[in-house]
Amino acid sequence: MASLVKHVVLVKFNEDITAELRESLIQGFHALPGLIPDIKAFEWGTDVSVENRHQGFTHAFVLTFDSPEGRNAYLVHPSHEEFADKILAAVEKVTIFDYNPSPVQCQ
Repeated sequence: MASLVKHVVLVKFNEDITAELRESLIQGFHALPGLIPDIKAFEWGTDVSVENRHQGFTHAFVLTFDSPEGRNAYLVHPSHEEFADKILAAVEKVTIFDYNPSPVQCQ
């Protein structure tokens, strides 16, 4: 049985990149679901935590895949590889964390 995979990418952009380049990279990430059918959902945002534990990471990107195989196909897709080269050149640090969500019912 296939299990859902969440692919979380946390980045801290280089301080010296322009706002225009940062926005272009965000839009490039946003375009990937239209280029790679294995991406079932995409969302992103900037840090809004009040706990000050972001360790310098400023942006989060979350992609959802129906299965590990879908995630694996995304990783080697030419559109992802081309985009990854661009964004990695513009970030000071990046963390990638994949997980299988376990729904918990809240009461």
